[in-house]
Amino acid sequence: MADYLELLEESLVKKIKVLDEIGEFNLKQKNVFTTYSERPDLDEFDEYIEEKDRLIEELNMLDEGFEALYQRVADTLKTDREANAPRIKRLQDLIREITDKSSSLQAQEAENKKLMEGYFKNVRSGIGKERTSLNAAYSYMQAQRGMGGAESLYMDSKK
Repeated sequence: MADYLELLEESLVKKIKVLDEIGEFNLKQKNVFTTYSERPDLDEFDEYIEEKDRLIEELNMLDEGFEALYQRVADTLKTDREANAPRIKRLQDLIREITDKSSSLQAQEAENKKLMEGYFKNVRSGIGKERTSLNAAYSYMQAQRGMGGAESLYMDSKK
């Protein structure tokens, strides 16, 4: 039984480490948009997303392993609660820490999403302004063509 509880604890500790790594990548992603205000390195941002995806897969595997292991020992833990009280308390503390870190990561993700949306909104706005100036230039060119050109204004038609 002690071995199973130790494995459960190790699984939770690994999960905390993975959550910490995800938090580091969230900060790196934030820096991409705050450090390079004009032109962020979107390739670098994509690399961070890929790393986070890998870490999320690792989290999912840890969760599945934890759940499977917990199912094996759940009945024993419930019946022999007093003998395992210190270990159970430690597991509960780790789970609370994981919950806190998860909430913090969600807040970081929301902040990064706002930064990213703001960047793309500015890009779209810039494209709209460029399109407007291109349309104005095109309209001006069309208007100039319709005037008959410079020849008729300055050239004497008499010979």
